[in-house]
Amino acid sequence: MVFVGEMGDKSQFLALAFATQYPMRTVLSGVGLGIGINHGLAILAAMLIAGIFKDVGFLQIVAGVLFLFFGLSTLSIQYEDEEEEVKATSRGPVMTIAFAFFIGELGDKTQLMAMTLAMSSARPFLIFCATVSSMIVVSSMGILVGKYVGKNIPQVAVSYLAAALFLFFGVSKLYGAVDPGFLQPGWIGLFALILSAAVVWILLQNKKRRKMKEIDG
Repeated sequence: MVFVGEMGDKSQFLALAFATQYPMRTVLSGVGLGIGINHGLAILAAMLIAGIFKDVGFLQIVAGVLFLFFGLSTLSIQYEDEEEEVKATSRGPVMTIAFAFFIGELGDKTQLMAMTLAMSSARPFLIFCATVSSMIVVSSMGILVGKYVGKNIPQVAVSYLAAALFLFFGVSKLYGAVDPGFLQPGWIGLFALILSAAVVWILLQNKKRRKMKEIDG
């Protein structure tokens, strides 16, 4: 059920986006850690979570804001040297990926499915193993596609593609979770203006850093 439900879902594309920037082992480690904690909490403390966050929409809003943050941060190109890039792929990316998947699945259908199955099962640990392994398999497919894209498309273009995916997920999450009163043209226009301004500012900073990199040599 989880495997079929996640095929073509945001989690698979999220894994694809991270795979364009980090090694496969790093992405899989982050996915496994994030999903494991997420589904573990869902299964072990389903009633507690439901009591604290009665409104699933709140979780979706938090996830949406964080996806926008990931999108804007991915859009920012640092033009680091290869040695600096190697240092960057340490424990930091694993925790970043884990956090992204943990937040991304909060209030999502997969987490709710795991909670529902666990509450009606006499063996919740088997439910945990099944849901996490299904998510890892689905994410692995996205990672393989991401690796192919990363090898055949310039790194800057790959970063922009990943950023676009994160921003899309963020906007989608917010659109489906915010109060309908905020979906009026005026509020949507203001949000679009702020987000567009942030994107343009980051792109201008990228252009400035690229020129400085060319001058330095």
